[in-house]
Amino acid sequence: MRDRRMKRCFFFKLFCGFVLALNYFLLPSFSPAQQGGASYQDPVLSPGSIIEESNESGTVPLQEAPKLKKSTQNDDPPPPTTTISQVNVYAEPNLNMQPTSSDIESVYGIPMNVMDTPRTVTPVNNKLMYASGINALGGMMNPMALLTVNPTTFGSVMDFMTDAPYVLGTQAVPYVNGIELTLTNIMMANAGLPWNWNMIESFDILEGPANAVYGQTQGSNGIVNYVTKQPYFDKFRGYVYDTTGMYENYIWGLDIGGPINDKLAYRFSYMGVESGSWWQYVHNDEQDFYAALSARPIENYTADWYFNMEFADASPLGYSGFNRPSNQLFWNDLYYKGFLPPSQINSFPPTYPNGVPIPYPQFPGAGLEPANMRAMLIPPFASQTGYQGMTQLIQKAHIADGFDIVNNTLVWYTRHRAIQPAYFYDEAVMGDYEVDNRTEIRLQFDTPLGGGAERKFRWGKGEPKADEEGLTFSHYIDTGFEWHYQRNVDYVSTNFLNIPNEFDIMNENPLLWDARLTPAWQALVAQQVEIPIPGMPGYYFEPGNGITGTTDSQYWAFAPFMQWNIQFHPKFSLLMGARETTYVVDAVTPPGTPPDQFAQFRTTSIAPLFNVSPVYKPFPWMTVYFNYNWLYTTAAADMGGFAPVFTENNMRLLEQYIEGGVKFNLYHNKLYLTAAGIRSRLDEGYVALPPVVTHMTAFQFNMNYQPTRHFWSRAGFAYMRGISNFTNLPFGPPETQSYSTGYAFRHDLPLDDAGMFGYGYPPGIWPWIAFPQLVANGMVSYTFDNGFGITLSGTWMSATPIFWNYTAWIPAQDYANLQLFYQNKHWQINLYIWNVFNSHYWIPYAAAAGASPDSGSNSDWVIPGQAFWIQGTVAYRF
Repeated sequence: MRDRRMKRCFFFKLFCGFVLALNYFLLPSFSPAQQGGASYQDPVLSPGSIIEESNESGTVPLQEAPKLKKSTQNDDPPPPTTTISQVNVYAEPNLNMQPTSSDIESVYGIPMNVMDTPRTVTPVNNKLMYASGINALGGMMNPMALLTVNPTTFGSVMDFMTDAPYVLGTQAVPYVNGIELTLTNIMMANAGLPWNWNMIESFDILEGPANAVYGQTQGSNGIVNYVTKQPYFDKFRGYVYDTTGMYENYIWGLDIGGPINDKLAYRFSYMGVESGSWWQYVHNDEQDFYAALSARPIENYTADWYFNMEFADASPLGYSGFNRPSNQLFWNDLYYKGFLPPSQINSFPPTYPNGVPIPYPQFPGAGLEPANMRAMLIPPFASQTGYQGMTQLIQKAHIADGFDIVNNTLVWYTRHRAIQPAYFYDEAVMGDYEVDNRTEIRLQFDTPLGGGAERKFRWGKGEPKADEEGLTFSHYIDTGFEWHYQRNVDYVSTNFLNIPNEFDIMNENPLLWDARLTPAWQALVAQQVEIPIPGMPGYYFEPGNGITGTTDSQYWAFAPFMQWNIQFHPKFSLLMGARETTYVVDAVTPPGTPPDQFAQFRTTSIAPLFNVSPVYKPFPWMTVYFNYNWLYTTAAADMGGFAPVFTENNMRLLEQYIEGGVKFNLYHNKLYLTAAGIRSRLDEGYVALPPVVTHMTAFQFNMNYQPTRHFWSRAGFAYMRGISNFTNLPFGPPETQSYSTGYAFRHDLPLDDAGMFGYGYPPGIWPWIAFPQLVANGMVSYTFDNGFGITLSGTWMSATPIFWNYTAWIPAQDYANLQLFYQNKHWQINLYIWNVFNSHYWIPYAAAAGASPDSGSNSDWVIPGQAFWIQGTVAYRF
């Protein structure tokens, strides 16, 4: 199969090379001298990046700093406009890297400048996305690169396969162009197929829950809103690219677009991935297709249509890793070897025939040996295959001054299956889909208070004056209605999860890493605890496995909402929002369930949301704010539906979020500083039990500096401490193994001792594990006039325990990435040097172990970070 993939990759590259050579000899020659010394400031190269011209000739005039709006008030950001913003524009060659450079809608649903927004938000534009290398792995997310963007955006193993990063210790809720993607269980950190970066132009990372306009179904300490690629209205343009890296890393693609006429424009983008990996038996083969059309048939009306389709065949990296973590592994690169024959492998725990647990030192060959960091407990026949796609239509109508209507409709579909036999996990998603439609009415008006009789109510946005007689209250209201329908038919098996440490990934035959070979598994099948999935030989499911996800579910959600921003004075404003979501749920066990295991959950539940935020701007360059959010969210089954064994406890999970901070915009938009303190409360749902209340306390500082078009830099620091309160449960935190393998070796104890609940851990308040409390990051970039440039990024994390009893610690760790690039009118070349100092670092299974019912697996899994490796991209624009 690899040979076939290599042949397809070779012929595609041969074709691209022919096209590039043809364009090179047919198009006029070009040199930096013809630019008059101009250089381009577009995204640093990575798969899918492109630099766009600002005029027909492609030249960009020199300037000492980005062209920003000047004012007499030290560049106070302009207020939002009532007219519909023109989204379909080409990329800016001198892209400003300051978060204040443009308005965003992700935070409150209405266009606001970051300086006026009372939340910590990180806009990641196209240039920053490629400079950090977030999407450099093609379809899979690069988790550690996220920390170079935001110190609270800590990645994990699951981030390779998920559709959103972790924010403040929980996986963020994903949104696509403002619509929540609910076909995922963020608490289980499972989204199915690799995320399609081919369609993404930029995204915003928001700390805390969503606003009243967007709504939020599941609880999380953050959201991510993705903005997809937009058509070009100025002229036809395109590019082709090829990325090749160490460890069989092959990515290629093309992107074209332009106007069809003065009222219609298009964009088409394709990405192919056929990659192996530094990690053993890990691969990703992916074909991604994206198309967009934008229409402006009449004045004051736009319609934007997006379509995406992806096909993937990948290793389920998110369900596995490097087993038997211990201090010997973290500090000395030594692995505890030894394994049991299949006849003695059991899930609770490995036992002699008479039921006595087998101590780990009695495993044949138990002891220490040098570790192969590339080893993974993934059998060669583990797989994850399927396809998914979306279509989205966004219509905007400007009815009158201060009166706009926006309608946003998203349809998302996914069908896939995955199997990880090493500890038997599998899932079969039979064709899940969701439909979401939101209609917004956006109103802007001014109401005078006091002053002369000539001051009257006025539609539209005025310019408030501090010295004007009387007061003028400026209002921006976004109100409307959203409805959602979702259908899930999912089969999942998780009953045998806690056996990974019974395998030896250094010495054992990988073909034996299969739970189905054990008598214990076969007994579960005979007892109908594990049931064959209809029409899928070798796949099994459990009808009543709770939050892990087997279900035949459908539900409706209906939500009126309103977000209101009142500007009482040029220095003071207040944002308030409210939403009430009604869920109508009907979930049963899926076809194939034995009659005696049938279960059903029906309910109608209401989940309110409220937010309030006062904002004070004592100076145009300074903002002081406070934010409070209160909402109910729901638990979710494996792929985002509701399970037939859920109870009302799973429908009303409280989330509270408090943030206070200050922002500075200094030196004429060249220096942006933020500092914020955060306190969140998040209920973690368990089936038929009270929720576990989690708290996150955080402080963070961020800096962005861009004095000229040549240079920009970023830096951040975060302190984060999470706790989970198990006081109201009959057990403490879940953990599949309650101590490190080294501890078991020294004290003659069995491995995988704990089952799926924390036997031996009492109820109480427990600090989060596998989560660094201190994180610092930095990134600097410089581009010379001749088109050459360099970007250096790095991150440091404090030491953290990975077991609740602190028997093993991941030490403090750091890593750095280096990028060298060159760009001119047609050609772009980029060289990534990942982990340039070849540092040892580790990625836990799931960030913030205390904030997920899946956290028990932390004791069995870590991922060694990739060693030094190189990746290069060549792209040609036309």
